[in-house]
Amino acid sequence: MPDYDFHQLSPYDLEILARDLLQSHWGVTIESFKTGKDGGIDLRSAAGSGNTIVQVKHFLKTGLAGLMRELAKEAEKVHYLNPTRYVLVTSVSLSAVNKDAIVKLIGTNVLAPSDVLGQEDLNNLLGQHPIIESRHYKLWLASRAVLDRVMHNASLTRSEFKVRQVHDEARRYVQGDAYPQALKLLNDRRVVIVAGPPGVGKTTLANLLLYEHLERGYQAVVIQRDIEEGLALFQPGTPQVFYFDDFMGATFLGDSSTALAGTSDKGMLEFISMVRSTPTARMILTTREHIYSLAMDRSERLRHSDVDDLRVDLRMPSYSFAQKARILYNHMYFSDLPAEYQDELLRGNYYLRIVKHEKFNPRLIEWLSSFRRIRSVPVGEYRTFIENLLRDPSEIWRHAYEREITDAGRSMLLVLFSMSGKAAGFALKPAFVLLHEHRAKRYGFMTRPEDFRSALREIAGTFIKPFGTHGIEVIDPSVLDLLNAVVRRVAENAIDVIAAAHNFNQIEHVWTFAKAQGSGDVLEAFRYNEELISASLSRCMGEARRFGMGQGAYGYRGATYERRLAIVVDMADRLASSAIASLIPLLFTRLRLEWVVERPDINDAANALRALDGTRSVEPLALEAMTRAIKAALVEDVQSGCRSDELRELIGVIDTSEADADEALSPARMAFQAYCQTMFQGELRECRAREQFDALSEDLELFHEQLGVDVSSLLTEVEEAKSEFEEHEEAYADHMQDEYKERWRDERASERSVSDMFSSLHSDRD
Repeated sequence: MPDYDFHQLSPYDLEILARDLLQSHWGVTIESFKTGKDGGIDLRSAAGSGNTIVQVKHFLKTGLAGLMRELAKEAEKVHYLNPTRYVLVTSVSLSAVNKDAIVKLIGTNVLAPSDVLGQEDLNNLLGQHPIIESRHYKLWLASRAVLDRVMHNASLTRSEFKVRQVHDEARRYVQGDAYPQALKLLNDRRVVIVAGPPGVGKTTLANLLLYEHLERGYQAVVIQRDIEEGLALFQPGTPQVFYFDDFMGATFLGDSSTALAGTSDKGMLEFISMVRSTPTARMILTTREHIYSLAMDRSERLRHSDVDDLRVDLRMPSYSFAQKARILYNHMYFSDLPAEYQDELLRGNYYLRIVKHEKFNPRLIEWLSSFRRIRSVPVGEYRTFIENLLRDPSEIWRHAYEREITDAGRSMLLVLFSMSGKAAGFALKPAFVLLHEHRAKRYGFMTRPEDFRSALREIAGTFIKPFGTHGIEVIDPSVLDLLNAVVRRVAENAIDVIAAAHNFNQIEHVWTFAKAQGSGDVLEAFRYNEELISASLSRCMGEARRFGMGQGAYGYRGATYERRLAIVVDMADRLASSAIASLIPLLFTRLRLEWVVERPDINDAANALRALDGTRSVEPLALEAMTRAIKAALVEDVQSGCRSDELRELIGVIDTSEADADEALSPARMAFQAYCQTMFQGELRECRAREQFDALSEDLELFHEQLGVDVSSLLTEVEEAKSEFEEHEEAYADHMQDEYKERWRDERASERSVSDMFSSLHSDRD
């Protein structure tokens, strides 16, 4: 017979286990109700005129004493409900004397001794219904007996595995279908591939699978780099489980020109085949969904293999409200948080704010529910601490950034900081190489040829995730919060990025950051390093924007030369730097060369004119020549047609104070006529909100006021289109209002259930 103490289950888990056991034992359907403030009902079965009510009481911490205190409060409720049969289920170990005392407390007219089911009775039912035990894998996986066996076997087989950590993960795990599905694949096919996007729990699931196999007596072989490690340790006849986290990233992540070169895919498939043909072997693999798809696309061997049949997909890019609530609840229930801290989360249903917050993630929940991490926070400031953590979750990344990753990993993250948290594959590697080598020389650490690849592997799934075909981005906005804080705290990081910038966009981003509120130290560091910054600007400001795409087509990347000019002028003025000012004429010359083959960017050129207006960094004669040339280029370009926003910008920089204002505005009037013929209808069709219709009307009225042109017919068209849009919007709003009301009712019902679940945290206390 099983011998569980049920310490691994939360009250919710125990209630679901009791429901399934009684349903199987009685052969009836049992309804589940809310956990906690349930009016005396947890489970109910109704047949004919009979009405059976079941209450489930856990009391993991306070045991029999806590149970008796709670039942004294419940007795009146039970009598009020007047059930045909009342059944009490508890995880507390009960003697016959204990059961008699409970019956006496509730009343012999309501409760019979045989309907009081304690720990021993639950184990007896589990022995009679082993299928229920197997379905509730969290019950046995996180049991103390299994923990003891896993620790013994891990020591016996010299397996390096964090046994207690995974045991704790199992207790907090929100049980679903993925674990039994993956375990079945392992039992049937001996290999399982756990795939999915970052953050969905691939590693946790793989750890639980490995944990169970250690309990069975398997030797764990954890592969760190490549499949050759597994081959070297393979022992036919010895029960072994091979574990390879992010196996396709390790094999295939990196430069696309070298990925899948040689026989890496062949070796992997041969090892998988060897495991599948060996009865004593098992293999657990995880991979990011993006890398898996990329590898399948590139490797004909993989496409023609049957590895796809071994895959379990975890697809949970965002948690549902109920899942978030269960995650927080489990972390609180099994945490070491003192009662007074838990009360702060429970008071006024504050936990709902956490569950609903846009920055909710399991890492943040683990942080705020760990007393070790918050012990220095007074109880009265706990909520403030949580608010700060929700506003800026970067604190949960700081330790890993400073202590747990290599210099290469930090270089990679600083590159991503300079690229606003996202980088296309073609730009990432050269930017990394420049910054990493610069920092190595400056701070005296060693570099290796494989640093780029190892840095990606090191921080993948923790700090970064893939996007698009070859791109990389931060896994969560809080990573950018961390990087912003890192650069503000040590401004030399910003100077490093500027000095080793691969492209002008990096310089622009860091400069914008330096001017932002709270970045005063960074701006001051710029002033002390003007020569270094000037050298980097000189190297990057003239880089080409246009690149060939084949078959005569061209693409463009990076800031326009007009925009670069405005930024360099701004930097020269703010930093009062003669070195940077000396670059302005050179950049302007490059801009004029660009106009030979490309049209000017009207909006960026207007901003460049504003930057030049009143600058002290350019000699007056040179400044006048630059201003005149830019205006001439704009006037010539707009006459062939432009958008309304471009025409608005042009009007803003035309000097109408000249003697002949009509002559100055003549090109703008010609541009307006071209706009009416080529652009207006398209802009009108693109309006998708009231604000967009209103903005277009405001532009037309501006053109009438400044240019003296007739816009009445155009305004009429805008008003008619807006009225038609509003009619459709009103009908849609009515439909959405009905849908919203339904969602609101569902959400409120869900909130009540969650509230009742959390209320159970009050009852089981010493």
